[in-house]
Amino acid sequence: MNIHEKIAYLLKKKGRGSQIELAGILGEDKTYLNKWVKGTKPVPQQHLLGTALYLGVTVDYLMDDNQEIPMNKNIPLIGSASCGVPTESFYNDSTEYVSVSQEIDATSSYAVRAVGKSMQTAIHEGDLVICDTNKPPSDNTVVHYSFDGDSGIKRISRQADGSILLLPDNATCDGCKPIIIPKERADDLYTARCVQVTKNL
Repeated sequence: MNIHEKIAYLLKKKGRGSQIELAGILGEDKTYLNKWVKGTKPVPQQHLLGTALYLGVTVDYLMDDNQEIPMNKNIPLIGSASCGVPTESFYNDSTEYVSVSQEIDATSSYAVRAVGKSMQTAIHEGDLVICDTNKPPSDNTVVHYSFDGDSGIKRISRQADGSILLLPDNATCDGCKPIIIPKERADDLYTARCVQVTKNL
């Protein structure tokens, strides 16, 4: 199975409209993209990574004609997130991937590495935390958040007055205090639901 066949197969699996969605993500004309999906034009080098991320596979898988079925899904590891006192978020520019189980939606998920102790015992320092941007967090779920340049992992609690609390699971660690997001700043809070933790063994 060559690269064009793989892309066509994976787009079909994702369902109707996926080719148009991919064209939008890549900033490419849908007619031109259709040509390299069909194999009448080569896949541009600059679009290999974006295409692989969208399809939940690696670039190596797309390029290797001997790999017929992707055995693992892969998502980008985008950096680290504090599980303690909020710190400025760190996101790397690498193309590092981590393999995830089949139930994870690789098209809307990413991983961060936990730093700190505020979410023990569920999440320890060094653990990989899988976050899904398509799963809105309900009350009392764990989220990866970003707010005013800070990033972290906390449990979310929406208050009756419209404010939001970001709560540590381990309130005994140094500086592990709730973070209060006032109602008027609630729209400035970014959250992605944490759906899986891979232990750092």
